[in-house]
Amino acid sequence: MGEWTPEAGAAIDLCSRWAREVRAAIPCDIYLFGSAIYQDGDQFDAQMSDLDIVVKFHQDLEATERAKRIEKLRGHKVVLELHMVPHLHRTNCEDPGVSVVPITSLEVLANIHKSRSRHFFTKNVFLDLLSEEESISIPTAGTCSIPDEARQALEYAQDVRNHFLAISANSTGGLAPFDGPDPLPKSLARAAAQLVPEVEAGGRYDTRYGLEYLWDELSRRRSESPELRQLHRKISIRRGGRGHRQPLSDFDQLLLAEVLHDRAAAAPLAPMATWEIRFGGATLTAGERERLLEDLRSLVPDAEVLGVFEGSIIVRLRSSKRSFLTMRRLLDLHVLPRFFKVEKVDLLDLENGEKIAGFSAHGAIDRISERISEWRPQSREGSAETESSLARWLADWLANDDQLSSATLAREALIGEFGRPLRADILLQFPQFGADQRVVIELVRLRHRRDFFSQLGRAQRLGVPTILVLVGISDELASLESDIRALSTVDANIRVVPVALDNG
Repeated sequence: MGEWTPEAGAAIDLCSRWAREVRAAIPCDIYLFGSAIYQDGDQFDAQMSDLDIVVKFHQDLEATERAKRIEKLRGHKVVLELHMVPHLHRTNCEDPGVSVVPITSLEVLANIHKSRSRHFFTKNVFLDLLSEEESISIPTAGTCSIPDEARQALEYAQDVRNHFLAISANSTGGLAPFDGPDPLPKSLARAAAQLVPEVEAGGRYDTRYGLEYLWDELSRRRSESPELRQLHRKISIRRGGRGHRQPLSDFDQLLLAEVLHDRAAAAPLAPMATWEIRFGGATLTAGERERLLEDLRSLVPDAEVLGVFEGSIIVRLRSSKRSFLTMRRLLDLHVLPRFFKVEKVDLLDLENGEKIAGFSAHGAIDRISERISEWRPQSREGSAETESSLARWLADWLANDDQLSSATLAREALIGEFGRPLRADILLQFPQFGADQRVVIELVRLRHRRDFFSQLGRAQRLGVPTILVLVGISDELASLESDIRALSTVDANIRVVPVALDNG
């Protein structure tokens, strides 16, 4: 089993104890990600590295209650900053050592992150600090899309929360009071302006529209809470009303951002789908494959290409569910082969396993993966014996396979173009489209969930198509099914083949 480095282990222990205290006070899920858990914490530096934490609230609260909950969370976060100093022997008390991002269920569904990454909660590995289990993505992440105008407003609100919580061990930092000449920060007004419907040409980023939009919303909601009533009066005076002009406190700015969040959260959500389109026929040239990709992008403009495989050509995509259903309708009408100028087209919904047509041709990696799934190692064998057994199984099959008989198999091969190449358990090389195709096969003897995630980080560093062969008992393999499915939708470069031991 992969073990955390001592520094990473100490950080994880600290965060786990903190998470239990927070969970007792605030209904939430708490996740650790980043260098503390990546590759067993090998890149984590107790002095320099940050602890990156996501807090997902269980309840969908309105703006005031959410802001008050974030303020409560800040008190807990300061405690973690203070404990981090002696626990990790840090000498820097002036800069925050912990980054906390509070999120709502909507932000997980639509994959909203302050960095503007649209894959943040799906493509990262997270450690649940309460269950102490790792997972690929946060459950339900990236299952819906939201209009870009709403997305940018939600990203802005999340960034404000993160800055509000950015208090260091010596109690400095956070959001500074705003007392500029404008009634409210221009960045906030600009984010709000993009939510204004039917603005004139060029007005999408006009801060005046954003100011009026937020003012109307504050006026409408000012009776909902004393905090909103006080904020409405403060903004009224800052807009030129009678009274003593006051700066906007950090809580005022947080509450304004949460009001913005509520407006953006009203935007419609569209479900997402991960799917493959397979083009059948004669082996396609590189130029023809590029043509197919261009035609595909023109037909499904909202799709993201996750990977391209041979066999004859298979493209994995992530798009709106509506786009996938449109493609399926076009397939039913028998127009896709004519549009793409190929003999056959097939669609496959990867999220429910539904196969739309009878196209069954597989590429070399598919066929190798299927063959490995039929291998049955013995539980009494050690790791070295199991690896040798797999190598013999593959070598015997390759020697008698019409398409792959020219493949070469190497054990303990070095992979990488850098100073410290990585060792691969098995390396296969075979001609494909006029060039050598390389496939790494890594054997993972699964005794605990951690073994999978430890090897996954290593496999991602290889940079070549990799088949991770998970060998273990059935129950342990079953516990990873959701992670294996999640990986297939975000990393087309890695295939996972679970193989049950003879007693599993």
